[in-house]
Amino acid sequence: MFIIFGTRGIKHTVSESPVLENSCPNCDSGSLVNKLYRRWFTLFFIPVIPLDVVDRFYECTNCKSAYNEKIKDILGQSQSVRDNAQHQARYIYAKALIATMTHMSVIDGNFAIEEEREIKEAIEQFDDIKAELTEIMERVKRDQNKDNFVFNLLNEARTELSAEAIMNILAQAGVVLLADGIIDKAEEELMKEYLIACGLPKDMYKTLIDKLQVKEIQEVN
Repeated sequence: MFIIFGTRGIKHTVSESPVLENSCPNCDSGSLVNKLYRRWFTLFFIPVIPLDVVDRFYECTNCKSAYNEKIKDILGQSQSVRDNAQHQARYIYAKALIATMTHMSVIDGNFAIEEEREIKEAIEQFDDIKAELTEIMERVKRDQNKDNFVFNLLNEARTELSAEAIMNILAQAGVVLLADGIIDKAEEELMKEYLIACGLPKDMYKTLIDKLQVKEIQEVN
């Protein structure tokens, strides 16, 4: 009999933490709920023993935006401070997203038309910084991760954003990979390198794949 065991990250709501009602900086109407990622030891894919906490963050009940826990302090500041913090977080997210999507697309030596279309559609979501994001795409197409460019952007994102936001970035990059139908071994290892670069355990890869499958279903529907 084979015994299948491992670890995986599971998202939990922090029940003792108060909900921040109607305070989401992104949609203005959603409430922010404190959540955490905890690693669990799994036996036959069933979580049986809780391990360490990977990250704590706030997630919007409406738009599902995720924020570093410091958002709680920022919400008590002036409107201009809140707006600036939201703009900066969006800017950092966008740069890391486009760099990662492009790097994932060129890692196999074949930058497919379908992959480029996905990246350009992502750039269109950030109308005010399209030119800079297009430059990032072209740089990564040309130089890939030269001088740790992509990893440095991910590390900056991890400093300012939540683990959930990073997972969303990598899941969207994974959707680009699946434009050709599969994630091969080299691409899987690169995903794990991204997680480590962001200060996240590489066994969060299973959690990332769960997110990727959800995004695939959303794309189909």
